Amino acid sequence: MDALLTALSYAGLALLLGSVLARRWLTPGQPGLGPGAAGLALLLLAWAGQTTVTLHALGMTAAPDVLAYVTSTATGRAMLTGLLGATLLLAVEVAAWPTVLALLAAGVTVWGAAGVGHGDGHGTWVRTLHAAHAAAMTVWVGGVLSLVTVRPLGPALARRFTPAALGSVVVLAATGILMATEHLTALREWTASAYGQTLLVKLGLVALALLAAVLVRRAFARRRGARIQLVREALLLVAVLGITAVLANSAPPGGHDSGHTTHLNP
Repeated sequence: MDALLTALSYAGLALLLGSVLARRWLTPGQPGLGPGAAGLALLLLAWAGQTTVTLHALGMTAAPDVLAYVTSTATGRAMLTGLLGATLLLAVEVAAWPTVLALLAAGVTVWGAAGVGHGDGHGTWVRTLHAAHAAAMTVWVGGVLSLVTVRPLGPALARRFTPAALGSVVVLAATGILMATEHLTALREWTASAYGQTLLVKLGLVALALLAAVLVRRAFARRRGARIQLVREALLLVAVLGITAVLANSAPPGGHDSGHTTHLNP
């Protein structure tokens, strides 16, 4: 259940931030506001579900317990921060306010999301890494999903998206390596721990997604079959989000938990 709820939150981030990115830069005016609203709804559903699961496990389900959780725990405050940023981002998009406000709201959103899970409990530096990692993944996933749905689909869109996609891959690689060294301190932990094994699966899926991206570029160059290749890349990226959700709910060998279980004073 925890992994499913985490996956829903990642899907919400990708839909909300990715659709705004596309509307502002990649495919102006497309998609509509529906994906952004759906992303905000998924974030609210996922984090409300995680709060419910955590408090139910603690036997604390009264309304005051919920209020205490979201206002006095690091995870609860991170969720509130993320929802505040997401709501502001959608409002900025509806009102067509300047892009700088959209970037600010997006930053608040990913900073909040980075405090839910392994980004909580390791300090500002690791949380910043998680925020940058989430932002880069959102740019990649959101851009691909936008290209899949846009009509017409031409080489000019691919050329426009390429710098952002490459930048996202570089940020993902750099932050991923740094986060891995925080959570896996010995080489043997990569294969001897469930966390390390799950991370290896994720890296394999990312490698397949990169291969799919290369095939997309070739399809655009041939002007044939680009949409089919984009769909394959999108499916692989969705799989990456899924395995990342599993990873976020797996305890690293060092013993730090996923950040959802928080002790409250009765």
